[in-house]
Parts: sequence; structure tokens; C-alpha cells
Amino acid sequence: MVTIRKRKRQALEFDVQRFQQGGRTAYSLVMDLGTLDSNVPSYVNTERIDKANRRFNPTHSKRIAQYISETDDWVLGSILLGIDPEAVEYEAYLDESALPSDMIGHIRIPLDGGTSSIKILDGQHRRMAIQTVRDSLRQDIQVAKDRLPMNGRDMNLRSLESKLSQLDQMSIPVVLYEEANIKSLRRMFSDLAQTRNIDAATKTRFDDRDPFNRAAVELVELGRSVLLSGRVEMERTTPLLRSNDLLAVNQLARCLKVLKFGYGGRASRPRIVEAQQNYDELIDMGISWTDEFLPASRQEYETLFDIELDEDYVGENRSSFLAYSATVLQLLAGCYNAWQVHERPIVELSRWLRAADFERESEDCIFRLTGMLTPASSTLISRRQSVQATIDYIIKQALKSVD
Repeated sequence: MVTIRKRKRQALEFDVQRFQQGGRTAYSLVMDLGTLDSNVPSYVNTERIDKANRRFNPTHSKRIAQYISETDDWVLGSILLGIDPEAVEYEAYLDESALPSDMIGHIRIPLDGGTSSIKILDGQHRRMAIQTVRDSLRQDIQVAKDRLPMNGRDMNLRSLESKLSQLDQMSIPVVLYEEANIKSLRRMFSDLAQTRNIDAATKTRFDDRDPFNRAAVELVELGRSVLLSGRVEMERTTPLLRSNDLLAVNQLARCLKVLKFGYGGRASRPRIVEAQQNYDELIDMGISWTDEFLPASRQEYETLFDIELDEDYVGENRSSFLAYSATVLQLLAGCYNAWQVHERPIVELSRWLRAADFERESEDCIFRLTGMLTPASSTLISRRQSVQATIDYIIKQALKSVD
């Protein structure tokens, strides 16, 4: 396919192959690196998941830039972009029968408003690597020029200018999807992960077709849970040690599944569909667990409702209180589910947990009694067998206390 560069200052124009995928119109084209660098968004976020992409990793992008700089026969995969359908003007070429082709033609994207609607669906690290290499070469060229006497030339300068010129003549395949909705683009990004893993936090936030993912995000971002307000890590898969977060959003989604299906329970497709159909009940269950059961069960959680509490309280006490462990929260979700089987008031389980020994160094700590803590370590063992054994122990002891 021939690379078409800017033909007019008012618009970008490309020869394309138009096709349908998943109900969307898409265009396959080739874009030279200069056009790409000038018109594809360069905004990235290193701190959080943003727009339709995962959190930007500068180290990953630098590795790609180094690869391009040091490798003459470099190769990069396609960059996938989304664009507002109204920003694309398609004109079909004539086929052999002199009729407009449904597949082959060219598109026109106005520079005024059209290119600004472009969003990177996949390829932000490649895109930024290309910018890094071009910027570096331009800087090196300027430095070489500044060192020369007036009108002087040298081999190094000519080499740098030649390298930049050759690079700008290189191209990269691009797939342009007619899709402007951020939520839809995020779903598409999540779908791409079916064959290429993305981090669990990004998948939880983007794959809102999973009711447990959507409920986890809603409990936090809409403030449905008082306990979790400001206490859930939304960018990373686990909370930072000194953060005020009790758990990460993907861990919260996991807790919701445990609440519904039990610890180790399989979230089969029919079960997911059923949870989707009863989504409001799922939200209510999450609120009941976080804002009623947990604070009734442990003083450590009840304390977090104090409006005068220091904002770094969880981070400052994480190493002291086992209750502030994501493993313990998942375990308590398992206890909540397991108690339902016995059709006993949940307050009875809360009462037993409230009195239970959660002190890390205590010989009577329930986690030491069940093997989740060993004499040689103060770190919880989160193996499935160990957690399940502790859930079974808690339920057994709590039932004994009310018999």
C-alpha cells in the first residue's frame, strides 16, 4: 500500500482499505513517521489509567526508542486509533465495473477539529518512542550545527541529517476505528487483552461488561461505600505500602466475587449473567459488607469512620493491623458468604470476629492457629488452602459460640 502524506494544509488524506469489525467501520492505512508524530496525540499519563489506555510506562517507551535508534531493520506493529466518525470523510475509488468500491478509497481528516478527536487505542509506547527518537535527532543536529563555523559542514552533521530524513520516510501501519466514545474504546482495549495480558487494575476499570468490575468501580468512584471512599488504589494492582488504600480496585472486584460465590467459587458464565441481571443486589451486598459487616466485625474498620482521622492512618498502621491486609479482606468476604449457608443472623458472626485475636505477635492469633502466620514469619500466607482453612475455622468457632 502506498504511503500518502499530507496533501493539503487543511486536512490529512490517506489511501485506505475500509472494512467492518465488530459492527464498527475501520480503515487500514500507512502513515509516515513525520505525519504520525505531528498529528497523533502525544498526551500520556504516568500516574494513572487515563483515556483509553493503560498507565504509561516511560521505561518501556525508552526501550522501544533505543531499539529504533540502534536497529536499522527495526519493525513495529500497527498502531490502533479511535476517531470521531464525523471527522472522517470517505470517498470510494471505482472498481473494475466503474462502480464505487465498498472497500478501497481514501479518507480526509480535517486538521481543524478532526485530528484533535483522535485517541490512541493501542500503541502509546510506540508512538512516544517515535517522538523521542525524532526529537533526539533534531537536538543532535542542532548541537552539531552550533559547533560548526558559519556555513561549515562536517560528516557527523550530514550523517545525522540523513538519518532523520530516512527515519521520516519510514512508515508504520495504522488501523483507524470510527469510535469516539471513551467507554467503548476502553472495552475495545480490554478485548484486545484477551490475547495479550494487561494489568488487573486496568482490566477491572475498562471491562465494565463484568458486573463485578463495574460494581467495584461504582462503589469507589460514585462514593457508594463510605468505608472505601479514598481508600482504594485505582491505578496499581496492589496498594503501596505507605498509602491509605485498603486494597486495589481489582482486589475489590475479587472480594465481590467471593461475597457472591464463596472463596474459591467459580465465576462461570451463567453465574456472571445472573449477577448482571441482579446488579442492584450486587451493589447492595457490597455496601452491606463494607459499611455494615466490616465495621461491626473489627474495631480497625470502625475507626476509619472517624471524620477526624489522620488521612494517612491506614498507611501508618498497615504493618500493625492485619485487618488492613487485602488478604484478610478477601478472607472476611469468604466468611460473609459461608455464614449465609447456615441461615444465622450475620451479627453473630460479627460478634465472634470482633472478639477474635488478630494480633500479629500473639500466640492465640487466629492466623497463627490456622497456619496463615508461621513462627518464623510475620507475613500472611495467602495460599488458597491456607485461606480456606482459616475461613472454615472461623465459621466453625463462630457457630460453636452461638449453639
